Amino acid sequence: MKVLIISDTHGKIENVKMILERTIPLGVGTVLHCGDYVSDARLLQKYYPGVEIYYVYGNCDVGFGGAYSEVVTIEGVSFYMTHGHRYGVKWGEYDDLIIDAIAHEAQVAVCGHSHCAHIERKEDVLLLNPGSMTQPRDGKYPSYAIVEVKGGQIKEANIMQIIENENVIIHPISNRYRAR
Repeated sequence: MKVLIISDTHGKIENVKMILERTIPLGVGTVLHCGDYVSDARLLQKYYPGVEIYYVYGNCDVGFGGAYSEVVTIEGVSFYMTHGHRYGVKWGEYDDLIIDAIAHEAQVAVCGHSHCAHIERKEDVLLLNPGSMTQPRDGKYPSYAIVEVKGGQIKEANIMQIIENENVIIHPISNRYRAR
């Protein structure tokens, strides 16, 4: 199964809908929305009832009330998802996020908030920030991530950009990242 990871849609889901229309036929069955705005994730649930959509609240989701972090298990791989504003990820500080992911026995830590795409392996955890689908701060192109999981293993993880309505891999990571 492929997992689409997004964050920081900020009221604009056109890009997400375009990506889902292209990736559902390729095996995307789950979406993780890392906050800002949860109302966008709820809208996506209405548009795509056959897709599992999980979300956490971000710093711009004040007043909605809900979880700022959650552990989701997909095909035997556990994802610790959070927005990131409580961890300092905006300034490239991921250590506390990794500590919490390990405490929750997660194999993948996903967050947003910085609007900058980031992927690396730390302490046996795949750390992934998909960037922003609407307001990227690390370039002019929106970004998202796709992680393929199967049988308790991470098969592939990529951060993608949308360039002129085409999907382009910007940070490919293949088979180097496997579940513990």
